[in-house]
Amino acid sequence: MLVDHPRLEEKLILSALKESGVPVKVVNTLTDPLSLKEGQGIALIRTVSMYRAVRSAAFLEASGFHAINSSLTLQICGDKALTYASLSSAGVRILPTLLALGADAAIKAFRLIGGKVVDKPPIGSWGRLISLVKNERSMSSLASVREALPSNVKGHLIQRYVETGGRDIRCLVLGDELIGCVQRYASNGWKSNVALGAFTKQISPDEELKELSLRASEAVSGEFVAIDLLSDGETYVNEVNGVPEFKGFMKATGIPVHELLAQYVRGVVRA
Repeated sequence: MLVDHPRLEEKLILSALKESGVPVKVVNTLTDPLSLKEGQGIALIRTVSMYRAVRSAAFLEASGFHAINSSLTLQICGDKALTYASLSSAGVRILPTLLALGADAAIKAFRLIGGKVVDKPPIGSWGRLISLVKNERSMSSLASVREALPSNVKGHLIQRYVETGGRDIRCLVLGDELIGCVQRYASNGWKSNVALGAFTKQISPDEELKELSLRASEAVSGEFVAIDLLSDGETYVNEVNGVPEFKGFMKATGIPVHELLAQYVRGVVRA
């Protein structure tokens, strides 16, 4: 298992792997170098950094390991532009989305969508740098600020704002099975990230939710992913996370995600 800053999830996964009888070695990408020498086995990628995740997975795949998730999946999920392109190509319902790679393009995108929009940088997690933009003046100011930031967060993904009352849905998919879904409620403001204090409640997924989640996972070639969805009468896939956090999900559902993941890894090892 590859880590950089081990969280509760990584500690639970490690314990579950050991209890299931899977031989496991923890490699910290910040202190342990990776080589390209031939090897075999499962590389469970659990780094917080998207860049460390993608690069580590690629190195280990080149050495003969099966990475969960793959470097391709991690790259697609880690860049929202690639995520939306992959979902759209697979026919998965997403919000109308415009990609703007400069300040002038961002302002034009705002005008084209009209009304309130959500502006997201291509790279980022936990709701960072995601903004609700209500008028062109604010869009212009935001675009100017973004131009001065590092290249990985330059650019804009601009979508129509969906009024959800600070709620969204998170579903976890493992292999070709939907583990379950929770509703997330923002504790303050409109962002419903658990990392920002949102609380969760288990829901029973209907057939549409199940189908969207499984199709989204397939679109990014995921093995263990979290699917975030929005609903305003119709349901849209909003994001796909390639290194899912699940403590909020477990608290709401009681589902032992770490144990299910350990069982899945054991099955892949035996295959």
